[in-house]
Amino acid sequence: MSNLRHAYFNWCPVGHLPGCRRPAWDVQTLRLERPGGMSELGMRAVCWSCGTVHDLTAHIAPDTDPNPDVDVNEMRSEAHLRLTATWVTGYGQPALRSAGLWLHPGPAVLRRIGTPPDPVGYLVTTTPAVPRTATDVAGVITRRRGPRGGVVWSAGVGYDPPTATRHGLPSRTAGARWIAATITAQTTRP
Repeated sequence: MSNLRHAYFNWCPVGHLPGCRRPAWDVQTLRLERPGGMSELGMRAVCWSCGTVHDLTAHIAPDTDPNPDVDVNEMRSEAHLRLTATWVTGYGQPALRSAGLWLHPGPAVLRRIGTPPDPVGYLVTTTPAVPRTATDVAGVITRRRGPRGGVVWSAGVGYDPPTATRHGLPSRTAGARWIAATITAQTTRP
């Protein structure tokens, strides 16, 4: 009887924003093994149409078997369920085309109410396909505050670690142009 109950009851529907024109989910799973036996498991559902993101993440410690002598608050395992938007997570937003490359937005920086969100950076690819592994990434463009408080950009060719970097660029477009020129120079060398 409990199997039937579990199969149908206590589950909540995963909703889209009102007026979503193409309600469909891009569902992905995550499994990472951390040092010390800690595991991270996750699942996210992203709607590219309305920008809704449902994100479930669990951190599982190897020593969390129920033990009557251990206070539940001292266990290290935890789980988080978050309902958010693609502009917050980055993933799920359309890529921008710049200098013949595709810029896939990352998570948003904190913003003031009424201002458009800006991502902390972009993964750069040579095709519009969403990067799924580090080998899909041709470069990275990131932003930070300069010494006088203005936004400055950095670019790198490749990913983790980059094979070339440039800092102090005036815009993300300048970063994309530099990456495109560097890739061209690297591929045309004898």
